Amino acid sequence: MRSWTESDVRASVTLPAVIDAVERVLAHEAAGRAWNLDKSMASWPAPTADEPAARGSAHALGAVDLDAQLAIFKTWVNTPAGASALLTLFSAAEGTTLGVAEAGTAGALRTAAVSGVATRWLAAPDADELAVLGAGRQALRQVEAVAAVRPLRSVRVWNRTLARAEALAEQVRDGLGLETIVAGSVADATKDAPIVTLITRASEPFLRAEHLAPGTHLNAVGAILPTHAEFEPALLGESALTVVDSLPTARRGSRELREFYGADADEWADVRTLADVVAGSVARPCDPRCTVFKGMGMGLSDLAVAGLLTGGTS
Repeated sequence: MRSWTESDVRASVTLPAVIDAVERVLAHEAAGRAWNLDKSMASWPAPTADEPAARGSAHALGAVDLDAQLAIFKTWVNTPAGASALLTLFSAAEGTTLGVAEAGTAGALRTAAVSGVATRWLAAPDADELAVLGAGRQALRQVEAVAAVRPLRSVRVWNRTLARAEALAEQVRDGLGLETIVAGSVADATKDAPIVTLITRASEPFLRAEHLAPGTHLNAVGAILPTHAEFEPALLGESALTVVDSLPTARRGSRELREFYGADADEWADVRTLADVVAGSVARPCDPRCTVFKGMGMGLSDLAVAGLLTGGTS
């Protein structure tokens, strides 16, 4: 049985490789050869009076890919003070344990990679500017993922805390060589931006439809707790195509989608999955008002990273 530390993962897996691996695994899902094990979670209030809205959460999910002969489970805990995660790998053919990986880096890679896949298929082909709202520990990877699939010429950064926005802007300039500015407001950040990525832990929505220019593609990947939301649910009424990574998880856990579509399964009929997009059964409409990708986290994206760790191609 092998083990991979965070350093091992950083040394052996690149974000462009994970983007391509996620696409392959999604194609397996569309062909009926790969499945998510639905995500489960629990959350609790943070033990501090200084941040009454902050919460801790524990999560578990998994996936199986028969084409890769791989099964995985990931478990993690996320708190305002920090987070940790473990990824366990099994042979789907023999039932043997292949290894265990520390999964903090892997989690950031797969979250960013899924945004990269969504952007590759749903953003305008000539989109060359990105607005990233949020400057936490996953924000730089999100910028890197979009830069991997679109020829970005500039990035705008907004965060509630100015110092963190400035720090992220410096990282983007130094690490990716992209022109980057810090915006003073959500409206300034998103004005005329063809791609917008939300990567925050916001407990209340702050992005509205009027913030998005015509044709914008939105990646909303930060609010994965049922108590949290980054964009106003009414924004979905403007979306020409709304896509999720996992429909069961979105129906259970996305506050934005639950408030807009409600509990009736028929109301969710127009919501498509990223596997549908990769398989070609749905595509970016011509001249959309906007498109939306809502990412909640799915085991198949973790499996894509696991396949690269074991030396496979998923």
